[in-house]
Amino acid sequence: MERNPGPTESPRIHALRATPMPDGRRVVVELELSPFPYPPELELTLYNEQGEEIHSMAVMGVMELRPTYVLHLRRPDPGARYRVEARLLGKDVLLDQQQVEVVIPEPITVQDDATLRRILTEARVVAVVGLSADPTRPSHQVASYLQSQGYRIIPVNPTIQEVLGEPSYPDLLSVPEPVDVVDIFRPARYVPEIVEQAIAKGAKVIWMQLGVIHFEAAQRAREAGLLVVMDRCMKIEHQRLIRSG
Repeated sequence: MERNPGPTESPRIHALRATPMPDGRRVVVELELSPFPYPPELELTLYNEQGEEIHSMAVMGVMELRPTYVLHLRRPDPGARYRVEARLLGKDVLLDQQQVEVVIPEPITVQDDATLRRILTEARVVAVVGLSADPTRPSHQVASYLQSQGYRIIPVNPTIQEVLGEPSYPDLLSVPEPVDVVDIFRPARYVPEIVEQAIAKGAKVIWMQLGVIHFEAAQRAREAGLLVVMDRCMKIEHQRLIRSG
């Protein structure tokens, strides 16, 4: 059973690591602690090479029993070096290692509005993997919206025969026509297989909807020459970039 630090024990951070995520927009900060009975309240600050404070939002979580904090960068600068500093709100806590450096990588997914706008403007045929026949489901609502905006929607779902007036196919390889965008509404564990089929199909873009994240599959798609959009909603981005002018 974990116990609270005794009167002679000073809680201590004895390891601090910062790892950039492949999307180029997040930094995972991991801590090794002793003898904390629970994750502490930390103040995390990000500085650029000029020593300027970069405002970011930190979300606390736990990974492999270690407290983790995810910094969401608003305006990442790929290739730049940043310094992450951690301060505990309690005054009696010792930090063996108070800061680390991290270099933000070039993102493997599309981040800029110009490329997103080009995808949404040039794409005509969208295969929606996991499209539901239930009008209350996000996949149905997004596909219905895209269809109303002139996109040709191809349902990919082995459990239904037809939706939105279009025949449904069991997988991408069964689709009898070329596909521009593969819009994925499936849990992350299914994404690698979908990406492989999209590559074989000759698709141009992999689009993983909000909450669908798989960096290895994204890297595989990029290496095959596809553009990758991840953790974004195609309907929301269309409304933001195309309909709003």
